[in-house]
Amino acid sequence: MTALVQTIAETQVAPGTVMAWWLGGNGFVFKTPAGTQIYVDPYFTNSALPIFGIERAFPPPVPVEEARPDLLIATHWHEDHLDPEGIPLVAQHSQTRFLAPPSCVSRMLGWRVPRDRVHGLKAGETYEFRDVKITATPARHLAGIPGWEVDDAIGLLLDFGGLRVYHCGDTEYDTRLRALGYDHEHPIDVCMLVINGVGGNMNAHEAALLAWHLKAKTVIPMHHILWKDFNGGEQATMDPQLLADTYQRLGGTGEVKSLGIGEGIKLTR
Repeated sequence: MTALVQTIAETQVAPGTVMAWWLGGNGFVFKTPAGTQIYVDPYFTNSALPIFGIERAFPPPVPVEEARPDLLIATHWHEDHLDPEGIPLVAQHSQTRFLAPPSCVSRMLGWRVPRDRVHGLKAGETYEFRDVKITATPARHLAGIPGWEVDDAIGLLLDFGGLRVYHCGDTEYDTRLRALGYDHEHPIDVCMLVINGVGGNMNAHEAALLAWHLKAKTVIPMHHILWKDFNGGEQATMDPQLLADTYQRLGGTGEVKSLGIGEGIKLTR
């Protein structure tokens, strides 16, 4: 058993909190006080290498053969979010349930993931799983690659008993996302935002603006570091410090927490 898998298994989560570990890219493992493990956008393999010629920069923190999520959520079907090599293996060696937009559902069924373990979710819909309520939020992810457009990409609002975590999935800056911060009775406590600025995603400055709108107390950048020898071109913003600096200049009062690969963080209200 790898060190991170053992850490996740042995971690006792205090009531009113949630533990989260960053897997790189948009991938996170969440663990609740009841012991529920939810994986979001885990990229287990190197499946993008033969397709796009881009290689992952580090070994998967959780090897696919050791992954035992209770629920695995994919925000869209791009290979580093819905791993075509990893997902069938997870389905084979676990009783994991899968939650994703319709385009992901069709792919998983084609990979022979059992139909009764796959559930579809569209923007605006809510799904309750054990002690977590998951609401799909809008996302505008225009990758600009023919054949790889994803009209049903989503973000996620995860409600862990009142502790609300926003995982934006892959998305450009969109004014619809600002509205997530308008519910003052149920504020967002933590937001996890893409910063890479290419391939249909917000750049670090746009992510900072959204974080400022949402007024979250913890801001976690994501979708950087993942690829080996890849800088994304002149439009890319791969440095989390850019988000932190812009957020501070906007008057943001939360903490920007940049995680290392496999690093855990205790999330609180």
